[in-house]
Amino acid sequence: MFCGNNAVRRASAAIAVLLLTATVSLMGTPTEAFAASQIKGTVTADYLNVRSGPGLNKSILNVIKEGDTVVIVKTENGWYKIKRGNNKYGWVSADYVKTKNGTQTTKKTTATTKKSQSTSSVNTNGTVKVTGSYTNLRKGAGFGYAVIKKIKKGTTGAILQKNGSWYKIKLKDSKVGWVNKQYVKVSGYKEPAKSESDDPIIIINASSVNVRSKPSTSSSLVATIRHNEVYEYSEIKNGWYKIITPSGANGYVCGDFVSKFKSYAVKGGGKYIWPTQNATRISTYFGKHNGRTHYGLDIAAPGGSQIIAVADGKVVKKSYTPNGFGNLIIIEQNDGIRAYYAHMQKESFLNIGDQVKVGDTIGIVGTTGKSTGNHLHLEFRKGDERIDPLDFFPKMKK
Repeated sequence: MFCGNNAVRRASAAIAVLLLTATVSLMGTPTEAFAASQIKGTVTADYLNVRSGPGLNKSILNVIKEGDTVVIVKTENGWYKIKRGNNKYGWVSADYVKTKNGTQTTKKTTATTKKSQSTSSVNTNGTVKVTGSYTNLRKGAGFGYAVIKKIKKGTTGAILQKNGSWYKIKLKDSKVGWVNKQYVKVSGYKEPAKSESDDPIIIINASSVNVRSKPSTSSSLVATIRHNEVYEYSEIKNGWYKIITPSGANGYVCGDFVSKFKSYAVKGGGKYIWPTQNATRISTYFGKHNGRTHYGLDIAAPGGSQIIAVADGKVVKKSYTPNGFGNLIIIEQNDGIRAYYAHMQKESFLNIGDQVKVGDTIGIVGTTGKSTGNHLHLEFRKGDERIDPLDFFPKMKK
């Protein structure tokens, strides 16, 4: 099954670019040209981490978005050093930056993968096999997650878990990560039986997704829905989910671009988008719990998941409270509501006074402060009034 949309076209284009880069490398590496002058590039990923050094183990300084322009001042082992402002620099993966001439200039490595990597050590729930020239093994089930390593064509891994169009696998070298189904062949995997307790909810994990009149890319377009929106589905047909769009029309969404979302109950009117695409459940609701009042919504999600602004506004406060909210950022939204995003893994890269647009990345999920696990505590206040956040998210339709 292949479902057409911008996210897939970008991924397909990236593969074509790498093949072109391999040809260019035979004529000479572009590193010398970069040293002579600064080159501008454009970010091609939905979100791209800016790190303190050239490696995934380096700390995150900032997050930049698709379409942002960067000034490249140095290249090193597939990473670009970029200028971020007045005497501020950082590093980004060259895989997700397109230069002015339309090519990506990642230096091709001649290192070979050990033979032991090509086979899985465990095979209890099916396997995947890389079908393209390579694919990325990522830290989470989404294109926004960091790349653990590139795995070559023919590499196999044992399936540990499935989330939407993503498989969590274990390689022969014991590395564990996620791969997208469009770049692998799946063998021997059986979908687990649906539990009666599972809510029929999906969350959109691509920048935009087409809703079709029938479960096929050749059928007519009904609507286009956005990243991080949440929908209830009534059936699954050939990997497509039947939903009701915000306008009330019925249509199908390709399963390649959604994730399951459990234990979700919404009563609101759809004013805001959901604050993290990797949410797994609501761990604590707004209201009375065990004799006390919980004034926000606790949204469980893997540590490191991106936190997204639910509405337009301005940053009015940043703080750290070891016995309270931990790392906190407060955004005063244009509608007058103040949104509190708490327990973030580290201090937000935003500054007080920064303008924020809906969908902007503002931080990452963590468990700082008075917290017992990775989650986002989201709280809405208008003056002295505390408001249930669920009043503002899309209402599910049966």
